[in-house]
Amino acid sequence: MAETEWEAGEPPWARRGTDHLPCYFCGGHTAVLSFGDRTDDTGRLELYCENQMCDAREVVVLVQRDGAGAHDRADVRALREVDRPRETPADLDVMARYEDKKNITARRQSTTSLALVVEAHREE
Repeated sequence: MAETEWEAGEPPWARRGTDHLPCYFCGGHTAVLSFGDRTDDTGRLELYCENQMCDAREVVVLVQRDGAGAHDRADVRALREVDRPRETPADLDVMARYEDKKNITARRQSTTSLALVVEAHREE
C-alpha cells in the first residue's frame, strides 16, 4: 500500500514514529502524540502542542466518516447531536436551513449545560 493511503482500522500515519507533527493551530512542527492517545483507537488521535506560545495544547483529531463504521462511534454521534438543531427546519425552508448553518459554530462553542445520551456497547 502507498504511504498516502489509509484504510479504516489501520494505524494513522501520525503513529508511525514521526517525532513532531504540524500543529493545526499554530502551524509549527511542535505537536506530539498526547499522553492520553490510545494506540488501539485508530479513528481518533490525541495530540499535544509543545509550543509554549500556542494555546491549543491538547487537540483531538477524530474521523467522522470513513469506509467503515465511524458514524456509529459514540464520540462521532455526540458531535452530530451538538450540530443538530433543536428544531429541524422544513425541507423547503431554505432560509431556516441557512440560518441554522450559521448557528452550528455557536452551538459548538456554547458553554451552557449540555445533556446527551450516547450509549456505547462493547462487542464481545
